[in-house]
Amino acid sequence: MKKILVKSLSILAVCSLSAGCIKETFPEGATQLSSQVSESSFALEGILRGLPSAMMSTGWSGYFKTYGWHTDFGIGAIHLYTEFMLNDLATMGDEPLYNRFYQSAMNSGQDSRYAVTAFYWDCYYKWIKIANDLVAVVNPETANDVQKGYLGQALAYRAMFYLDLARLYNAKPVTDPYAVGKGYVVADNLKNLTVPIVTESISEDVARNNPRATLEEMYEFILTDLDNAEKYLKDNAFNYTTPSLVAVYGLKARAYLEMGYWAEGAASKQAFENAIANAKLAIESGDRTPLTKAQWQDPVNGFNNGAANNSWIWGQTLSSENQGNIITYTAHISSEASWGYSALSQIGADRKFYESINDSDFRKASWLAPEFVENPNDPAFANVYQFAGGTAGRDNFLKGTSETPPAKPYENIKFRPAQGETSNYNVGNCADHCLMRIEEMYFIIAEATAHTKGLAAGKTELDSFINTYRDPEFHSSANTLENFLVDDLLFQKRIEFWGEGLLIYDYKRVNGGIERGYDGTNQSGQYRFNCKGRSPQWNIVITRGEFQSNFGITDATNNPDPTDMIAPWLE
Repeated sequence: MKKILVKSLSILAVCSLSAGCIKETFPEGATQLSSQVSESSFALEGILRGLPSAMMSTGWSGYFKTYGWHTDFGIGAIHLYTEFMLNDLATMGDEPLYNRFYQSAMNSGQDSRYAVTAFYWDCYYKWIKIANDLVAVVNPETANDVQKGYLGQALAYRAMFYLDLARLYNAKPVTDPYAVGKGYVVADNLKNLTVPIVTESISEDVARNNPRATLEEMYEFILTDLDNAEKYLKDNAFNYTTPSLVAVYGLKARAYLEMGYWAEGAASKQAFENAIANAKLAIESGDRTPLTKAQWQDPVNGFNNGAANNSWIWGQTLSSENQGNIITYTAHISSEASWGYSALSQIGADRKFYESINDSDFRKASWLAPEFVENPNDPAFANVYQFAGGTAGRDNFLKGTSETPPAKPYENIKFRPAQGETSNYNVGNCADHCLMRIEEMYFIIAEATAHTKGLAAGKTELDSFINTYRDPEFHSSANTLENFLVDDLLFQKRIEFWGEGLLIYDYKRVNGGIERGYDGTNQSGQYRFNCKGRSPQWNIVITRGEFQSNFGITDATNNPDPTDMIAPWLE
C-alpha cells in the first residue's frame, strides 16, 4: 500500500486568481489575469467547464501518474471507494484483488499515512479550488445575467463539495463491541467538527492555521452558498449536466436532512421541515419523474445516459478524450463490459441483501438470479433480463470468453456500458455519471416526515413512493422509528441507489450496520466483515499532508484510525 507525504491540498486551494497567490487555474495552462477573466463570459465558461472535466477525467488528480492508480477517475472513484465500505457490493470473482477498491472493502490502510485516505481530500479541495477561482472573479453587483449564472453554478458545486466533505469527515459515535474493545473511540471534541473552510478570499497565512469548522459554521457556509446559487440560477433553463435550480433545491434538502440529526430542539424540527420543503420544491419545480421499469432495465441507456430519462437532476458526462480503457467508473462496475476490471472482479449484490428483495420489485432484475444463471434459456426468464451488446454480448457475458469468466449468480447488470457497447471501450466507457436523481427527494420526504409527523406518516410516504414506482406489494411493517429508518427506508435506498455513491451518508446518518459474513455468503473471503451499527471506517481520517501544512489540524483534532476495527467473520 502506498504511504504518502504530500503538501496540503486545502492550502493549494487558497491560491486563486487573487493578488499575492500563484496564478494556478485548472486545467493547467489556462491561467489569466483576474480582470481579464471577469470581463469575459467565454473565460468564465472555460473555468466552469474545466470543473466537471476535472471531476471525471482519467488521471486528473495525479494519482495515476504518481502511483499508477487505475482508480484515478474522480468523483466516480470516490463513490466506489465509499460503496465498498458498506454491505451490498459483493466481489465474487476468483481473483478478488481485481477489485481495485480492495482497501475499502478490506478496511486496510485507512489511516492518515496512506494515499487512499488522501485521495478524497486531494480531489475535493482541488475541485473547490476551481470553484473558488470563478467565485473570486465574478462581482454579482456588476455581472450580467450570464455571468451571474456561472457564479450560481460555481456556488452550487462548492456547496456540494463541502457537504460531501462535512458528511464524510464528521466523526459520529461507534458502538460496535469489537471496535470499542479494540480501543476505537470518537472523542467528544471531534463530534462537532467537519473540515477547514477555504474560500476565494482566504489568505495563505490564515489557511496555514485553519482548523476544522464546526457543524454550525460549515452548514451556515453551505446554505449561504446555496441561497446565493438559488438567486443567481432562478432564470436559468434546466440542464442535467450543470447545476440547476432543481439541483440547488436537492442540495438544500440533503443539507437540512443532515442538520435535523445534529441540531437540537426546535432547530432540529425546523431543519427536517426545511428538508421536506426543499425536496418538494425539487419535485414540483422541474419536470423530473422517477425512472420507469423500461428506463431502469434499458440495455443501451441504463444508468449511463442522463438524457435518456426524466429522472436525473444532475450528472456528469465523459468524453472519449478524457478516459482510459480501464480507468473509468464503467470499467470497474459494469459486468457486461469485456475490457474492464469488473469482468474479472465480478461485482454483484450481496446474497442476503438480494434474497431480501421482494420478487415483485422490478429492481431485483438489476442482478442475476441464481436460477437464471443455471438455466438462462428457461422460459420463465424470457422477459426478465435484457443484455447490452445484443445476442453476442449476452452470450459472451453469460458463457464467458477466453479472457473473461462466465457470469455468476447475483452479478450486476444495473450499470450498462455507454450505448450498450460491450467490446469497444472508446465508446462503452463514455457513460454519464449520476450525482442526483429525483427519487432521492421522495426518500428525504419520507425520512424527514417520520421525524416531524411521526412514524405512521413516514411509513405512508415511503409506502406511497415504493408502491407507485417500484414494488406494489411493499408495506413498511416497522413499529419503531429506528426500525423504520434502518430496516425499511435504508433498505429501500440500498436497492434504489446500489453502487451510485450516495449510501454512505445514509448508513452513517441512521446508524446502519454491515453483515458480509454469514453462512452461504457470496462475499470474497478477504471482505467478510460484520459491524453492529456504524463502521469506524465511515469517519474518514484527514490526510497527514494537511496537518503538516495546516497547523490548525493536529493529531488531537484528527479522526481516529479505523484500520482493522471491523470484526472479521470466521466460518
